[in-house]
Amino acid sequence: MDNARASFLASSDWADATPSPVAGDLSVRQYTRLSKPNASAIFMACDPARDTSLPAFLKMTDWLRAQDLSAPKVYAADVQAGFALLEDFGDNKLTTLIAQNPHSQRAYYEAILDTLIAIRNAPPPVLPKPTAQDLCEATRLADDWYPGAQPALLDAFRAGLEPVLHDLLKAPLTVSLRDFHADNIIWLPTRSHLKQPGLLDYQDAFLVHPAYDLMSLLTDARIDVPSTLQTEVIEAYAQKTGDDLSDLSSAVAAFGAQRNLRILGIFARAARRDGKAQHLTALPRVYRYLSDCCKHPALAPFARNLATALPEPTAKLIESIAS
Repeated sequence: MDNARASFLASSDWADATPSPVAGDLSVRQYTRLSKPNASAIFMACDPARDTSLPAFLKMTDWLRAQDLSAPKVYAADVQAGFALLEDFGDNKLTTLIAQNPHSQRAYYEAILDTLIAIRNAPPPVLPKPTAQDLCEATRLADDWYPGAQPALLDAFRAGLEPVLHDLLKAPLTVSLRDFHADNIIWLPTRSHLKQPGLLDYQDAFLVHPAYDLMSLLTDARIDVPSTLQTEVIEAYAQKTGDDLSDLSSAVAAFGAQRNLRILGIFARAARRDGKAQHLTALPRVYRYLSDCCKHPALAPFARNLATALPEPTAKLIESIAS
Protein backbone atom coordinates (compact mmCIF):
# COMPACT_ATOMS: atom_id res chain seq x y z
CA MET A 1 0.00 0.00 0.00
CA ASP A 2 2.92 2.36 0.65
CA ASN A 3 3.91 2.45 -3.02
CA ALA A 4 0.30 2.85 -4.13
CA ARG A 5 -0.20 5.64 -1.60
CA ALA A 6 2.95 7.43 -2.70
CA SER A 7 1.88 7.21 -6.34
CA PHE A 8 -1.62 8.49 -5.53
CA LEU A 9 -0.33 11.44 -3.52
CA ALA A 10 2.26 12.29 -6.16
CA SER A 11 -0.41 12.39 -8.84
CA SER A 12 -2.49 14.66 -6.59
CA ASP A 13 0.45 17.04 -5.88
CA TRP A 14 0.47 16.20 -2.17
CA ALA A 15 3.53 13.96 -2.02
CA ASP A 16 5.60 16.56 -0.18
CA ALA A 17 2.98 17.36 2.46
CA THR A 18 3.70 16.65 6.12
CA PRO A 19 1.51 13.79 7.44
CA SER A 20 -0.06 13.62 10.89
CA PRO A 21 -2.54 11.01 12.12
CA VAL A 22 -6.23 11.81 12.63
CA ALA A 23 -8.28 9.80 15.09
CA GLY A 24 -10.61 7.43 13.29
CA ASP A 25 -13.73 5.51 14.24
CA LEU A 26 -14.40 1.81 14.76
CA SER A 27 -14.03 1.06 11.06
CA VAL A 28 -10.86 -0.11 9.32
CA ARG A 29 -10.57 3.21 7.48
CA GLN A 30 -7.47 5.27 8.24
CA TYR A 31 -7.24 9.06 8.14
CA THR A 32 -4.16 11.25 7.80
CA ARG A 33 -3.93 15.03 7.74
CA LEU A 34 -1.57 16.30 5.07
CA SER A 35 -0.19 19.78 5.69
CA LYS A 36 1.51 22.28 3.41
CA PRO A 37 2.53 25.82 4.36
CA ASN A 38 -0.81 27.27 3.24
CA ALA A 39 -3.10 24.28 2.82
CA SER A 40 -4.17 20.97 4.31
CA ALA A 41 -6.18 17.96 3.22
CA ILE A 42 -7.35 14.65 4.65
CA PHE A 43 -6.09 11.41 3.12
CA MET A 44 -8.55 8.57 3.64
CA ALA A 45 -7.44 4.99 3.05
CA CYS A 46 -9.87 2.06 2.86
CA ASP A 47 -8.46 -1.41 2.28
CA PRO A 48 -10.78 -2.62 -0.52
CA ALA A 49 -10.40 -6.20 0.70
CA ARG A 50 -11.94 -5.23 4.07
CA ASP A 51 -13.97 -2.08 3.41
CA THR A 52 -15.91 -1.47 0.21
CA SER A 53 -17.65 1.71 1.35
CA LEU A 54 -15.66 4.26 -0.67
CA PRO A 55 -18.02 4.33 -3.69
CA ALA A 56 -20.98 4.90 -1.35
CA PHE A 57 -19.07 7.68 0.41
CA LEU A 58 -18.29 9.39 -2.88
CA LYS A 59 -21.90 9.03 -4.04
CA MET A 60 -23.28 10.58 -0.86
CA THR A 61 -20.67 13.33 -0.94
CA ASP A 62 -21.87 14.34 -4.39
CA TRP A 63 -25.49 14.22 -3.26
CA LEU A 64 -24.97 16.30 -0.12
CA ARG A 65 -22.94 18.91 -1.98
CA ALA A 66 -25.67 19.08 -4.63
CA GLN A 67 -28.04 20.07 -1.81
CA ASP A 68 -25.62 22.90 -0.95
CA LEU A 69 -24.63 21.25 2.33
CA SER A 70 -21.14 20.89 3.76
CA ALA A 71 -19.71 17.54 2.77
CA PRO A 72 -15.97 17.68 2.10
CA LYS A 73 -14.76 18.39 -1.41
CA VAL A 74 -13.12 15.37 -3.02
CA TYR A 75 -9.82 16.50 -4.52
CA ALA A 76 -8.93 13.06 -5.85
CA ALA A 77 -10.08 9.46 -5.49
CA ASP A 78 -8.98 6.01 -6.56
CA VAL A 79 -11.75 3.53 -5.79
CA GLN A 80 -9.74 0.49 -6.83
CA ALA A 81 -6.93 1.39 -4.43
CA GLY A 82 -9.34 2.62 -1.74
CA PHE A 83 -7.89 6.14 -1.53
CA ALA A 84 -9.52 9.55 -1.35
CA LEU A 85 -8.09 13.02 -0.79
CA LEU A 86 -10.62 15.23 0.95
CA GLU A 87 -11.17 18.79 2.08
CA ASP A 88 -9.98 19.31 5.66
CA PHE A 89 -12.79 20.70 7.82
CA GLY A 90 -10.42 21.21 10.77
CA ASP A 91 -10.79 20.11 14.37
CA ASN A 92 -13.92 21.92 15.59
CA LYS A 93 -15.81 18.74 16.39
CA LEU A 94 -19.19 19.46 17.88
CA THR A 95 -18.35 17.03 20.68
CA THR A 96 -15.39 19.21 21.71
CA LEU A 97 -17.27 22.50 21.40
CA ILE A 98 -20.10 21.27 23.61
CA ALA A 99 -17.64 19.88 26.18
CA GLN A 100 -15.98 23.30 26.31
CA ASN A 101 -19.30 25.11 26.69
CA PRO A 102 -22.17 22.83 27.71
CA HIS A 103 -24.62 25.75 27.67
CA SER A 104 -24.14 25.96 23.88
CA GLN A 105 -25.55 22.47 23.26
CA ARG A 106 -29.16 23.51 22.69
CA ALA A 107 -28.21 26.34 20.31
CA TYR A 108 -26.05 24.01 18.22
CA TYR A 109 -28.73 21.33 18.09
CA GLU A 110 -31.47 23.73 17.10
CA ALA A 111 -29.26 25.14 14.34
CA ILE A 112 -28.59 21.61 13.10
CA LEU A 113 -32.33 20.95 12.80
CA ASP A 114 -32.48 23.11 9.68
CA THR A 115 -29.76 20.99 8.06
CA LEU A 116 -31.66 17.82 8.99
CA ILE A 117 -34.84 19.24 7.50
CA ALA A 118 -33.02 20.22 4.31
CA ILE A 119 -31.83 16.62 3.97
CA ARG A 120 -35.34 15.36 4.70
CA ASN A 121 -36.91 17.56 2.03
CA ALA A 122 -34.38 16.87 -0.73
CA PRO A 123 -35.18 14.35 -3.50
CA PRO A 124 -33.38 11.20 -2.31
CA PRO A 125 -30.84 9.22 -4.28
CA VAL A 126 -31.16 5.47 -4.70
CA LEU A 127 -30.19 3.99 -1.33
CA PRO A 128 -30.91 0.85 0.70
CA LYS A 129 -34.31 0.68 2.39
CA PRO A 130 -34.09 -1.51 5.48
CA THR A 131 -37.27 -3.22 6.58
CA ALA A 132 -38.43 -3.44 10.17
CA GLN A 133 -37.14 -7.01 10.19
CA ASP A 134 -33.72 -5.84 8.92
CA LEU A 135 -33.49 -3.24 11.68
CA CYS A 136 -34.43 -5.77 14.35
CA GLU A 137 -32.00 -8.36 13.03
CA ALA A 138 -29.22 -5.78 13.26
CA THR A 139 -29.69 -5.67 17.04
CA ARG A 140 -28.59 -9.31 17.38
CA LEU A 141 -25.04 -8.02 17.83
CA ALA A 142 -26.09 -7.44 21.44
CA ASP A 143 -27.12 -11.10 21.79
CA ASP A 144 -23.78 -12.25 20.43
CA TRP A 145 -21.36 -9.89 22.18
CA TYR A 146 -22.88 -8.22 25.24
CA PRO A 147 -22.12 -10.18 28.45
CA GLY A 148 -25.13 -11.69 30.11
CA ALA A 149 -27.51 -10.99 27.23
CA GLN A 150 -30.54 -13.30 27.22
CA PRO A 151 -31.40 -14.01 23.54
CA ALA A 152 -34.84 -15.45 24.28
CA LEU A 153 -35.92 -12.34 26.16
CA LEU A 154 -34.36 -10.10 23.50
CA ASP A 155 -36.30 -12.06 20.87
CA ALA A 156 -39.49 -11.24 22.76
CA PHE A 157 -38.48 -7.57 22.80
CA ARG A 158 -37.80 -7.63 19.05
CA ALA A 159 -41.13 -9.35 18.44
CA GLY A 160 -42.82 -6.34 20.03
CA LEU A 161 -40.58 -3.74 18.41
CA GLU A 162 -40.81 -5.02 14.83
CA PRO A 163 -44.49 -4.18 14.21
CA VAL A 164 -43.95 -0.71 15.70
CA LEU A 165 -41.08 -0.10 13.28
CA HIS A 166 -43.10 -1.61 10.43
CA ASP A 167 -45.88 0.92 10.96
CA LEU A 168 -43.40 3.80 11.19
CA LEU A 169 -41.78 2.78 7.90
CA LYS A 170 -45.10 3.31 6.12
CA ALA A 171 -44.35 7.05 6.32
CA PRO A 172 -42.57 8.73 3.38
CA LEU A 173 -38.94 7.67 3.65
CA THR A 174 -36.11 10.18 3.63
CA VAL A 175 -32.33 10.13 3.58
CA SER A 176 -30.66 9.23 6.86
CA LEU A 177 -26.90 9.73 7.17
CA ARG A 178 -27.23 7.01 9.83
CA ASP A 179 -24.32 7.97 12.12
CA PHE A 180 -25.51 11.52 12.65
CA HIS A 181 -23.99 12.56 15.98
CA ALA A 182 -21.74 15.26 17.41
CA ASP A 183 -18.48 13.45 16.71
CA ASN A 184 -19.32 13.34 12.99
CA ILE A 185 -20.11 17.06 12.78
CA ILE A 186 -17.35 19.64 12.36
CA TRP A 187 -18.59 23.16 13.03
CA LEU A 188 -17.75 25.64 10.28
CA PRO A 189 -18.76 29.01 11.79
CA THR A 190 -17.79 31.16 8.80
CA ARG A 191 -20.21 29.39 6.45
CA SER A 192 -23.88 30.14 5.86
CA HIS A 193 -26.46 28.72 8.25
CA LEU A 194 -27.26 25.39 6.57
CA LYS A 195 -23.60 24.81 5.75
CA GLN A 196 -22.20 25.37 9.23
CA PRO A 197 -22.45 21.66 10.16
CA GLY A 198 -19.59 19.94 8.34
CA LEU A 199 -20.86 16.41 7.70
CA LEU A 200 -18.74 13.25 7.94
CA ASP A 201 -19.11 9.46 7.99
CA TYR A 202 -22.23 9.08 5.86
CA GLN A 203 -21.23 6.16 3.63
CA ASP A 204 -23.83 3.92 5.31
CA ALA A 205 -26.74 6.25 4.47
CA PHE A 206 -30.12 4.67 3.89
CA LEU A 207 -33.77 5.61 3.40
CA VAL A 208 -35.83 5.45 6.56
CA HIS A 209 -38.30 7.40 8.69
CA PRO A 210 -37.28 11.09 9.00
CA ALA A 211 -36.99 10.79 12.80
CA TYR A 212 -33.95 8.51 12.54
CA ASP A 213 -31.18 11.11 12.34
CA LEU A 214 -32.92 13.34 14.88
CA MET A 215 -32.90 10.34 17.21
CA SER A 216 -29.24 9.64 16.43
CA LEU A 217 -28.31 13.20 17.36
CA LEU A 218 -30.29 13.08 20.61
CA THR A 219 -29.08 9.66 21.78
CA ASP A 220 -25.40 10.32 21.15
CA ALA A 221 -23.16 7.64 22.62
CA ARG A 222 -20.24 10.05 22.93
CA ILE A 223 -21.89 12.95 24.71
CA ASP A 224 -24.64 13.36 27.30
CA VAL A 225 -27.93 14.69 25.97
CA PRO A 226 -30.20 15.37 28.97
CA SER A 227 -33.78 14.17 28.65
CA THR A 228 -35.08 17.72 29.04
CA LEU A 229 -32.97 18.85 26.09
CA GLN A 230 -34.15 15.86 24.05
CA THR A 231 -37.75 16.89 24.65
CA GLU A 232 -37.07 20.53 23.78
CA VAL A 233 -35.30 19.68 20.53
CA ILE A 234 -38.00 17.20 19.49
CA GLU A 235 -40.60 19.91 20.12
CA ALA A 236 -38.57 22.43 18.10
CA TYR A 237 -38.27 19.96 15.22
CA ALA A 238 -42.02 19.31 15.25
CA GLN A 239 -42.71 23.03 15.18
CA LYS A 240 -40.45 23.48 12.17
CA THR A 241 -41.83 20.51 10.21
CA GLY A 242 -45.46 20.42 11.30
CA ASP A 243 -45.06 16.81 12.45
CA ASP A 244 -47.47 15.57 15.09
CA LEU A 245 -45.46 15.79 18.31
CA SER A 246 -46.84 12.56 19.76
CA ASP A 247 -46.10 10.59 16.59
CA LEU A 248 -42.61 12.09 16.34
CA SER A 249 -41.82 11.26 19.96
CA SER A 250 -42.97 7.67 19.42
CA ALA A 251 -40.74 7.36 16.34
CA VAL A 252 -37.71 8.74 18.18
CA ALA A 253 -38.29 6.26 21.01
CA ALA A 254 -38.75 3.24 18.72
CA PHE A 255 -35.76 3.93 16.51
CA GLY A 256 -33.77 4.94 19.57
CA ALA A 257 -34.41 1.56 21.17
CA GLN A 258 -33.35 -0.23 17.99
CA ARG A 259 -30.21 1.83 17.47
CA ASN A 260 -28.97 1.83 21.05
CA LEU A 261 -29.52 -1.89 21.51
CA ARG A 262 -27.41 -2.39 18.39
CA ILE A 263 -24.72 0.02 19.63
CA LEU A 264 -24.33 -1.92 22.86
CA GLY A 265 -23.46 -4.92 20.70
CA ILE A 266 -21.17 -2.90 18.41
CA PHE A 267 -19.13 -1.46 21.25
CA ALA A 268 -18.87 -4.83 23.03
CA ARG A 269 -17.80 -6.54 19.80
CA ALA A 270 -15.20 -3.87 19.06
CA ALA A 271 -13.60 -4.46 22.44
CA ARG A 272 -13.87 -8.26 22.62
CA ARG A 273 -13.10 -9.12 19.00
CA ASP A 274 -11.00 -6.21 17.73
CA GLY A 275 -9.29 -4.96 20.89
CA LYS A 276 -10.86 -1.49 20.46
CA ALA A 277 -12.02 -0.66 23.95
CA GLN A 278 -12.17 3.15 23.70
CA HIS A 279 -15.96 3.26 23.65
CA LEU A 280 -16.61 1.00 26.63
CA THR A 281 -16.93 4.03 28.93
CA ALA A 282 -19.95 5.04 26.84
CA LEU A 283 -21.89 1.85 27.61
CA PRO A 284 -23.73 3.28 30.65
CA ARG A 285 -24.84 6.27 28.57
CA VAL A 286 -26.05 4.06 25.72
CA TYR A 287 -27.85 1.78 28.17
CA ARG A 288 -29.57 4.81 29.71
CA TYR A 289 -30.73 5.98 26.31
CA LEU A 290 -32.08 2.51 25.57
CA SER A 291 -33.87 2.32 28.91
CA ASP A 292 -35.36 5.80 28.51
CA CYS A 293 -36.63 4.96 25.02
CA CYS A 294 -38.25 1.81 26.34
CA LYS A 295 -40.24 3.80 28.91
CA HIS A 296 -42.25 5.37 26.11
CA PRO A 297 -45.86 4.10 26.08
CA ALA A 298 -45.40 2.73 22.56
CA LEU A 299 -42.66 0.38 23.79
CA ALA A 300 -43.28 -0.14 27.50
CA PRO A 301 -45.70 -3.11 27.14
CA PHE A 302 -43.03 -5.35 25.59
CA ALA A 303 -39.92 -3.79 27.14
CA ARG A 304 -40.61 -4.57 30.79
CA ASN A 305 -38.11 -7.46 30.87
CA LEU A 306 -35.31 -5.56 29.19
CA ALA A 307 -33.26 -5.17 32.37
CA THR A 308 -33.30 -8.96 32.75
CA ALA A 309 -32.57 -9.51 29.08
CA LEU A 310 -29.62 -7.15 29.16
CA PRO A 311 -27.76 -6.52 32.43
CA GLU A 312 -26.81 -2.98 33.33
CA PRO A 313 -23.21 -2.15 32.32
CA THR A 314 -21.68 -1.92 35.77
CA ALA A 315 -17.97 -1.32 36.26
CA LYS A 316 -17.54 -5.07 36.77
CA LEU A 317 -19.35 -5.91 33.53
CA ILE A 318 -17.34 -3.34 31.57
CA GLU A 319 -14.13 -4.73 33.04
CA SER A 320 -15.14 -8.22 31.92
CA ILE A 321 -15.54 -6.96 28.34
CA ALA A 322 -12.17 -5.21 28.39
CA SER A 323 -10.26 -8.18 29.80
